[in-house]
Amino acid sequence: MAQNGKTKLINKAHYLLGCRFDNWVRLLWQNRFRIAPGKIPMALFITLTSLLTFPIALLEKLIFDRKIRRSAPEKDPVFIIGHWRSGTTYLQNILSRDPQFGWCDPVSTTTFSISKLLRKPLTRIESGALKTARPMDNMEYKVDLPIEDTFALATISPDSIIHMIAFPHRYKSYLPGAFVSDLSPARQEKWKKTYSYIINKLTWFYGGKQLLLKSPDNTAHMTQLLELYPNAKFVNIHRDPYTTVMSTIHMFKKQMEIIRLSPLPEGDLDIILEDTIVYIFKRMYTELFELEASLGKNMITVSYADLSARPIECAEMIYSGLELPGYEEALPHVKAYVDSQKNYVKNRFTINPRLRDKINSELGFYFKHYGYEMETEN
Repeated sequence: MAQNGKTKLINKAHYLLGCRFDNWVRLLWQNRFRIAPGKIPMALFITLTSLLTFPIALLEKLIFDRKIRRSAPEKDPVFIIGHWRSGTTYLQNILSRDPQFGWCDPVSTTTFSISKLLRKPLTRIESGALKTARPMDNMEYKVDLPIEDTFALATISPDSIIHMIAFPHRYKSYLPGAFVSDLSPARQEKWKKTYSYIINKLTWFYGGKQLLLKSPDNTAHMTQLLELYPNAKFVNIHRDPYTTVMSTIHMFKKQMEIIRLSPLPEGDLDIILEDTIVYIFKRMYTELFELEASLGKNMITVSYADLSARPIECAEMIYSGLELPGYEEALPHVKAYVDSQKNYVKNRFTINPRLRDKINSELGFYFKHYGYEMETEN
């Protein structure tokens, strides 16, 4: 398939280009160095980039490690949770306009280990690489907009679900990157230490500001987040499950086309993605609903439909419900971003009967919990 300019540009911005060299070697070892023939140039480029930047990563850790470890947040973070494609990005973009928050900017995240010493050149490089819209939708990527914290984790740990996109032939082995409770006790502790180090570094970088974080897989490891940050606040956003699942399948397929390094899994990719995403969706919300009552006033829930129709009112409700200060000061910034997105065009999908039946069979509890109407025929 011929690649257009957008795809070529994003290929140059592979998320593993910021991977720390020791973690890159670990990922290659886990996957038995199995790289698809057409992906060898990118794998070599990642190897070269990570090797050349490794001394800088070690120097950055040597210089700043003590300060980072002493920079635990005074206020536990605000986490935006929800399945992929449920509106988490739009919601975080709105709330992140409030200058009281810190968040995962692309430089601090995708090049986590070298983000302090090389910030200026990395900002110039990423400003150019991120100008194009995301491959799965029309949302913008910019260095002054937040992205998922899972990308920071992916650069220094093998336990991130995003790795299933780069190494799809072993996709099942990366599911514990979301469901951390599936890891061994030792790896769970390692995951928590790694994640808390990321939070500390961001807190230090943003001068102690409260962090506003978003990564859909956070919805699947709420227990671990609460162990680390018992006073954290959560904004839960939900969306019609048919659209959410179809859009997630579309996203995963698009990303696999662009950033996978290994061969695709054996079998029908559509069915594999359908089954995997429905499984993640079901388990994610089963576990979330079990925790929901215990979160009390530390969680507020909004629907994507309401956010799309009334973003300013939703933002005010979130500040009020979570007792966050500074809404009046944030309002002009929030309005400016909302106004800038008025011409955004959403993707539209048509569901096939096979997928509709899977969703109806497995996710009935989600329909009931949020009041969505189940379809029985096209």
